[in-house]
Amino acid sequence: MMEITIDHHGDQFNINLHSAAGSDPFLTVKGCRIVQGSKGPFVSYPARKMENGKYWGHVYGGEKFNEHVLRLASGGAASRPPPPRPAPPPPRRATDEYDNSIPF
Repeated sequence: MMEITIDHHGDQFNINLHSAAGSDPFLTVKGCRIVQGSKGPFVSYPARKMENGKYWGHVYGGEKFNEHVLRLASGGAASRPPPPRPAPPPPRRATDEYDNSIPF
């Protein structure tokens, strides 16, 4: 199941998508904000203002995804970073496979 986490950076935040809890993100959307609109708060994704004054959006989210991100970015439990991954096992040595109990 995909995991979504939020990293806050002042009044902006990054959305991180993980393939599983605790894994590195496979996609990060940087520069998102919560904006108070006439119909209530919404997630504002990165955009560029064009010469004609209109904004060209770089990222779009579906209604349910946006609701979930808004809830997380507003202080939901999953807005904390994922827990650190356990340390990898020590490397194996070539001699680990030999039987060291030979009595001579």
